[in-house]
Amino acid sequence: MATEKHSSFVCEIPLKDTPAIERHLLVRLDCARMVYNACLGESLKRLNILRESEQYREALNMPKAASGTKTAKDRTAAFREANKEVGFSEYDLHAYAKQFGHSWLGQHLDSLTIQKIASRAFNAVQQYSFGKKGKPRFKGKGSFDSVEGKTNTSGIVWRKDRVAWSGLVIPAMIDSKDEVIKHGLSCRVKYVRIVRRKISAKNRFYVQLICEGVPYRKPKNTTGDGRVGLDLGPSNSAISADTDNHMKLEKFCEPLDGRQKEIRRLQRKMDRSRRANNPDNYNTDKTIKKGINLEWENSKIYQKTRSSLAEVRRAQAEHRKSLHGNMVNRIIRLGDVIKLEKLSYRSFQKNYGKSVSFRGPGTFVSILRRKAVNAGAEVIEFSTYHTRLSQTCPACGAIQKKTLSERWHVCECGFGPIQRDILSAWLAKYVENNRLDVRQAQVDLPGVELLLRAVSSEIQPAMGQGQPKPNLAMGQSRSQRIEGMIGSEAYCGATHGCDKRAANLTFSKNPRL
Repeated sequence: MATEKHSSFVCEIPLKDTPAIERHLLVRLDCARMVYNACLGESLKRLNILRESEQYREALNMPKAASGTKTAKDRTAAFREANKEVGFSEYDLHAYAKQFGHSWLGQHLDSLTIQKIASRAFNAVQQYSFGKKGKPRFKGKGSFDSVEGKTNTSGIVWRKDRVAWSGLVIPAMIDSKDEVIKHGLSCRVKYVRIVRRKISAKNRFYVQLICEGVPYRKPKNTTGDGRVGLDLGPSNSAISADTDNHMKLEKFCEPLDGRQKEIRRLQRKMDRSRRANNPDNYNTDKTIKKGINLEWENSKIYQKTRSSLAEVRRAQAEHRKSLHGNMVNRIIRLGDVIKLEKLSYRSFQKNYGKSVSFRGPGTFVSILRRKAVNAGAEVIEFSTYHTRLSQTCPACGAIQKKTLSERWHVCECGFGPIQRDILSAWLAKYVENNRLDVRQAQVDLPGVELLLRAVSSEIQPAMGQGQPKPNLAMGQSRSQRIEGMIGSEAYCGATHGCDKRAANLTFSKNPRL
């Protein structure tokens, strides 16, 4: 009988770690690292054997089909049999990891913790085999920072106000006035995780209680009523909501810019120190020599700067997480139906790596989905192929392709100039079933056109995106320009057929123009 699943949330509490407790925890974390590396190596070995087997090749050559069909089920069953033949499964890896519990490692790690470590290694290799993530790396000394149990009955367990783990008792620092912690302690604990963080070059340990239920919500974080349209880019974000015609265009996680400058300064300092201490490792054109094993001499100044850089990056990650949470709460307060384009954030990483690395738009969307479910809101992600928000003119329905460098929407019908991000966010509210309802957008456009212009003019000069190109037909009224466009390829109304570019949209001629 399958176990019934319940929603969970994490309650994090700092631990009182004395030097003796810290020493024990560091030893156990290093033992966990050894088990992880062994399980990771065995999983990669079995994956290579699997890919060379005939059963796997036959399953791979079977035709793909829609999920749920007989052909798809047969293909899945063939892969399952191939995995079973070479022992490439989570439970097979548990059986392999069982040997560590009978060795000297078993003096520091319990059997349930070892099983979770094995599952962690297998899941990393499985994601790699599916092509969703890169090849997992082995952990170096001091780089394994967390262990967790499977239940709260044995192994790593939570008892009232402390953590107990195989004879080691660690008290927690509980703030009785913190409503979040009080809510977490009032819920049933499923299992426990111990996390190590390096803050200012010192180890700090925390306990994460995975509790049953929903997380605590502050009274101010209510759920709004209405639609919210989002346009999220690698560096900018635009929000448009039904509530009071709210519109905002801003730089995404703008407070992080100052930290990024500090990171760059420390990186340059490290590079200068490294070059001064290792001149023989560089070519005459100041590039690092390749094809030979290089030995690096790191001075104390270099090591101190590296520690400072790690601390700044840790603080940046915490600040980014806080900014993401604040922005998500602000969006949920505006409405309970949140609509945004379904984007490839891996493509963002390839094309805008520097901006994405410290703003994290993909992480923001994952937090938005999770918090929306807990708040009773809905997040709808739609295809950009069918909607084409940034290419569509809501006034006349014309579709015109734009390059990424064109940040302003200026149409020949006279509509514009409007910044394309805020326009896309506003149009996102009118997407239903992966189709843009231009008819309804045209009805609502006269009431928000001035607001769209005002929001566009306020923020864009400060964001350095330039000014819009001049409108070639600016001397005519919009009605005159519409009359001149009827019948041309640039205009599409409900009274006549749509061209191929507008086949997926619903249009109507706006009588107010």
